[in-house]
Amino acid sequence: MRVESKIAGAQSASKVLSLLRQVGIHHPQGIRLTQLIEATGQDRSTAHRLLACLIEEGFVERAHPTKLYRLGLEAMQLGLVSAGMAPVVERFRPVMQRVARQTGDTVFLIVRSGDHSLCLHREEGTYPVKAFVIEPGSRRLLGVSSVGLGILARLDDAEVADIYGRHASEYLSWGVTLDKLGGFLREARKTGFVEMRDLKTEETAGVGCAFRLSSNSFAGISIAAINSRMPVQRRRELGAQLKEELHPFEWSSAKAQS
Repeated sequence: MRVESKIAGAQSASKVLSLLRQVGIHHPQGIRLTQLIEATGQDRSTAHRLLACLIEEGFVERAHPTKLYRLGLEAMQLGLVSAGMAPVVERFRPVMQRVARQTGDTVFLIVRSGDHSLCLHREEGTYPVKAFVIEPGSRRLLGVSSVGLGILARLDDAEVADIYGRHASEYLSWGVTLDKLGGFLREARKTGFVEMRDLKTEETAGVGCAFRLSSNSFAGISIAAINSRMPVQRRRELGAQLKEELHPFEWSSAKAQS
């Protein structure tokens, strides 16, 4: 019985890893349950049960309303650690605290997660009126926030078009056409940062700067405040400040090999 139990445990672990491997392969665009079943040969109930466990532990995420599975934060953290980098929040907390202290405004740490941006952490400034435009753990479609737009600006036009095509209706609900998005991207690529008002409420504004965190991952930091604190000149100054703060963290193949 003990040997049989060990064999059963190993088989379960193999099934979990098989699912996780397929989710990782299809992370950028996401993968459906039916595709996972086909790729792994597992029955529906087993795959669903094991995926639920992976979701609970943070290694897999299921996006709503598309129901696509992608790697969760815990899996991405493992990848970063294996690349010789400390966990993301701990690595950037000092920068965020410094920027929040200097500006008085709210600072957010964002990473790319498939076609979306994921808020990992928030630091509050001293200004009494806070701009909590997104909560840690929340997602937004790439391109509808300052860092999300900055991440898109780092991708080639073909990949941007693919992402837009997969989520055209959601982009349009934000008032973002493909032509409008193209204009945003040209400006972001020219300046190296993004300044924009909240596309839904227009009561707050944000400035964000995205950078390559590793060979295949992107992150960024943004500053958000109510509109009265974000005149054009200040937004540009904050953008320049973020570029200077984040430049040392930009990944390159030369750094990786040194």
